[in-house]
Amino acid sequence: MEPGSGAANQRDVPGTPRAADGGEPADERVMLHVDIDAFFAAIEQQLDPRLRGRPVIVGAGVIASCSYEARRFGLRAGMTLSEARRRCPRAVIVEGHAQTYRCFAEQIFACCRALSPAVETCLDEAYCDLSGTVRVNGEPCAAAARLKRDILGATGLTVTCGIGPNRMLAKLAGKTVKPDGLTRIEAAEAEAFLTARPIEQLPGVGHAHAKTLRSMNLATIGDLRALPVEALERLFGSPGRLLHERCRGRDTAPVHEREVPVSISRETSFHHDTADRAEIEGMLEYLASRACRATRETGLCARTVSVRLRYADGEGTERSRTLGTVSDADPPVIETARALLAALFTRRVALHAVGLTLSNFSPAGAEQGALFEEREAGRRAALYHAFDRVRGAYGHGVVISGRALHLKGRLDEDRNGFVLRTPSLTK
Repeated sequence: MEPGSGAANQRDVPGTPRAADGGEPADERVMLHVDIDAFFAAIEQQLDPRLRGRPVIVGAGVIASCSYEARRFGLRAGMTLSEARRRCPRAVIVEGHAQTYRCFAEQIFACCRALSPAVETCLDEAYCDLSGTVRVNGEPCAAAARLKRDILGATGLTVTCGIGPNRMLAKLAGKTVKPDGLTRIEAAEAEAFLTARPIEQLPGVGHAHAKTLRSMNLATIGDLRALPVEALERLFGSPGRLLHERCRGRDTAPVHEREVPVSISRETSFHHDTADRAEIEGMLEYLASRACRATRETGLCARTVSVRLRYADGEGTERSRTLGTVSDADPPVIETARALLAALFTRRVALHAVGLTLSNFSPAGAEQGALFEEREAGRRAALYHAFDRVRGAYGHGVVISGRALHLKGRLDEDRNGFVLRTPSLTK
């Protein structure tokens, strides 16, 4: 593998059949991983030239994203802002605006879709399947270089591109050349590339797993291969089998243009810690309406509602409840969320943040109830789909109802609704 933004190695693998045009092997998968560099912070620097070259933090309470100038001081996502200020007093802190970031992301993903027939996106990254596209796009590294130029021209942002024979290797390769890099790893190079890498870099090995493995004197991905699959399953359960495959460079996951999400979350911290029930219930209802709209747009219905609170003293609590019938409509979700809030908010301490998650999805219309219930559900669905069409045309903020009206006058608004302090940027 040749790192950097230049051309990657293009050696033929002996005995591998080539395509008729002399390009990629006829049966070889070619995956491209596109990662937006310092996503939120880079956008703030692009929008405000005064921030360029300066350490920039996006977040409230904790870092959601930080520029590479800030990372030189040891700053990273998830670090508290108090710690970030201690390490880098000159850092510029911006609260962030999720809708702006989504607009930039969609421009980038549109460039990706012009290159690949199958693109899977997630917030600040995309997987593009380039298999069999040599005749159209040319050599993969050259195609990725053009993509980088197109994205820079359209948005002013840089991306890092990693190319590999599967998703996992493409992403790992890209991490070696961040930021603004381009590299390729071919199937024949995967063995040498993987084995010496730290165990923490293997997807699925989080902090807890890494601590367990290092206590067993397993420091690299190559070391992990010494454990049989049975041992990994005893250690980590069913994910152990996946780790067994990944440490050998195997990843057969395809690129899906839209996957069924495990959950849909909306959360925010308050502009000021609050114990005002009207404000808290209004915010929870507003978040529920945003989550329900996202659920309808995905063609799903949720069965489980979760509410989580974080108090001003840092203590957190969360509880879930199952709906009687799967739903994508606001009223049953809001009713359940309010009941969960009443059960959770019991301390005489102000709240710092509130969040809501919908999960256990089924395709819309997959479950049937009694005839009367179906008629009522149909009428309700038609109403909220009509709201969604209006919001799609004029912005989410054009329809605000219920307890969310208590937020009027307390929060700034734009076309997309209330301007939250820390919107759910990572969900």
